[in-house]
Amino acid sequence: MDLVEQLNHIFYPRTIAVVGVSSDPKKIGAMCLRSLLDGGFKGKIYGVNPNLTELWGLKLYPSVSSIPDDVDLAIVVIPAEQTVPVVEECASKGVKGTIMLSSGFKELGSKAGLNLEDKIRDIANRAGMKIVGPNCLGIVNPKANLNATFLTELGLNKPGSVALITQSGAMSLHITNALTTENVGISKLVSVGNRANLHFDEVVEYLAQDKETKVIALYIEGIERARQLMQVARRVVKKKPIIAYKCGRSQELDKASLSHTGALVGNYELYRAAFTQAGIIGVNDLTELVDVAKALAFQPPAFGNRVAVMSSGAGPGMVISDRCHRLGLRLAEFSAATYRSLRKLVPPLNPVDNPVDVAIAARYYDISMEMLKLVMEDEGVDMVDGATVVPTNQAKFLEALVSTSKCYKKPIVACLVYPLSEQDEKLLKMVDEGRVPVYPFPDRAVTGLWALWEYGKILKNTA
Repeated sequence: MDLVEQLNHIFYPRTIAVVGVSSDPKKIGAMCLRSLLDGGFKGKIYGVNPNLTELWGLKLYPSVSSIPDDVDLAIVVIPAEQTVPVVEECASKGVKGTIMLSSGFKELGSKAGLNLEDKIRDIANRAGMKIVGPNCLGIVNPKANLNATFLTELGLNKPGSVALITQSGAMSLHITNALTTENVGISKLVSVGNRANLHFDEVVEYLAQDKETKVIALYIEGIERARQLMQVARRVVKKKPIIAYKCGRSQELDKASLSHTGALVGNYELYRAAFTQAGIIGVNDLTELVDVAKALAFQPPAFGNRVAVMSSGAGPGMVISDRCHRLGLRLAEFSAATYRSLRKLVPPLNPVDNPVDVAIAARYYDISMEMLKLVMEDEGVDMVDGATVVPTNQAKFLEALVSTSKCYKKPIVACLVYPLSEQDEKLLKMVDEGRVPVYPFPDRAVTGLWALWEYGKILKNTA
């Protein structure tokens, strides 16, 4: 069985066994079962508890081996010291994959915890069974209505095209919620935990062929198989961009990281150098991770760094210009013909030599479309940043941004002030749903453009 087939049984299971279900709604076993039910999973669910016969209308079974059906995926939520016989039973049953939510393994930093993890890994490897975890949150696959975690909230995330692989369960919630709030959504969530025998590189390789995934985002604390990840990434970035946030830039964090998911932080500069060599776009913080993912999910790559700024106010244009300079982007120089044509459309006192102060023209769709067409067709322009100050007054300009984006291969991003009214919210959603990424601050919009240029360079270098 190849890797894709193996992991399909985990991400698209027909049957799931939850080992350690509980009638106590506060316990993880009950919360995990509730997540599956509330998430609308369409396959068969089997609960396993030797002391219960029924729960929430489901018949329960005393063991995995007593389930009268093949089992694709087992979710294990029992104490660590009880997991070895359960993993052996799953192997004998022919279970294809397990999600080990239990903690108490390598992350303890003890010989006993390490030995226990070695045992379940050896059993799984002999059986050809992949383990997500242990000491993890689980996985989410909106396409399959699968919330295989103990947090029902994760089932509320918007389906999208960004897949997140993370070592931290808590950060899973932060990042996926942010992607949903930003109207991006997720295609897959994988909390890998201790990575007994399923590693970053293997999940990345799987996601490379996943039709739902357009962008792969990584939250990394420390990894043992860095070389394998970089080798896989070099191949995958030719098809899909990979973004990485490396948490922990100090050796002082090694102890904290080791006790979290059993990984050492390592030298941050070495990681960033490796990311660059592999074509992974490294980001500096979680806000950048989300902003970059949004740009790459919505817009095509840029194959040059020349930016046209279309702003309804001078201030945002100046902020955008400054941020472009700091990130290595250049303000585009319009041709004489473009300049003359823009001059006819914009009031005399407003500059059009880039940034273009669109001013009152932003209230009219036809004029906005004509201005954007002029800029997009200028050979000296590689991408466009549109910024509005009062969205409700400049709604036609925003509509024109969306229409223009559909007609050209050059990327466009937008900046809107934080919405204060219901109408503002509708406009923001309209632009995002039109696949033009919207950001609340001008400098964050430029970060999106920078990422599109970075990915364009990566594609050139790997061609």
